Amino acid sequence: MKAEIKSFCTEYDYPPEAIESLLSDFATLKASEYYPLFKAYVDLYERDDISFQHSKALQATRLIAEKTNINHYTLDLLLYICMAKHCRELYDQAGIPVKIYHDSMLDLKWKMLECKKIFNIWGTFVGSWLDRFFELSRFALGRLQFEDDPSAEEYTKNGVKLGYGDWVINVHIPSSGKLLVDDCITSFRMAAEFYADRFPDGIAKFRCDSWLLAPNHKDYLSPDTNIRKFADLFDIAQEISCPNRDDWLRIFLTPYKGETETYSSETSLQRAYLKMLRDGNLPQRGLGYLFLKNGNIL
Repeated sequence: MKAEIKSFCTEYDYPPEAIESLLSDFATLKASEYYPLFKAYVDLYERDDISFQHSKALQATRLIAEKTNINHYTLDLLLYICMAKHCRELYDQAGIPVKIYHDSMLDLKWKMLECKKIFNIWGTFVGSWLDRFFELSRFALGRLQFEDDPSAEEYTKNGVKLGYGDWVINVHIPSSGKLLVDDCITSFRMAAEFYADRFPDGIAKFRCDSWLLAPNHKDYLSPDTNIRKFADLFDIAQEISCPNRDDWLRIFLTPYKGETETYSSETSLQRAYLKMLRDGNLPQRGLGYLFLKNGNIL
């Protein structure tokens, strides 16, 4: 597996320091008595064994972390890197273009870089998020990521109805660079084509639940910011208060600890959120919908 880990990390242009650290931790893992447990879950995935469960595999990495000096964030990332080769085979078997596989696997890198910035660990602190990429039920299509699910809500726009149980495409936004509207519209068009069989009426229906769609951004962010432009693509159906500041990590790269005096104000987004809190307002999330027909937003 060592050669496969090095090859994967090199192919996706991981920082040299990250590659060295991951290989060192893998060497420690392989020398331990718990390596067979780690390898057993990789083998189950590679055999397409129906007993394989991502949740149990991640439980195993936590057990191994308790018994070794390897952080479980690192073990989670190593687990998915070791599973990536077979994931590629599954993409090939499903006839999914290799570019979609490569773009989807890049999410491991984006999550690793976030983990390093926030916790100073080469790993991933959202291991449970990655499962759908490896189940071939979430895909990166251009700038954005998508997964199709039955809708748990109803929504109507311009006479087009999304009903309970109807297919809807959930939208996710990786931290992979600038959020340019033109790139996002291209992604929506790619997703509409990719999931065309879900929408026989020719109208692709998208749903996004994100802090990027927060309605109170209009009070704190300029209309010409990329975040506001992205949010303006959607009809915001719900605003959700976030008293626990769940998305604080994404903005300040540190957990919220009850005070803000030590938090960075380097970016305009950080300054806007600090002002929001000083004004006595809480961060929000927005739930929005976007319908696309013939490449155009309805």
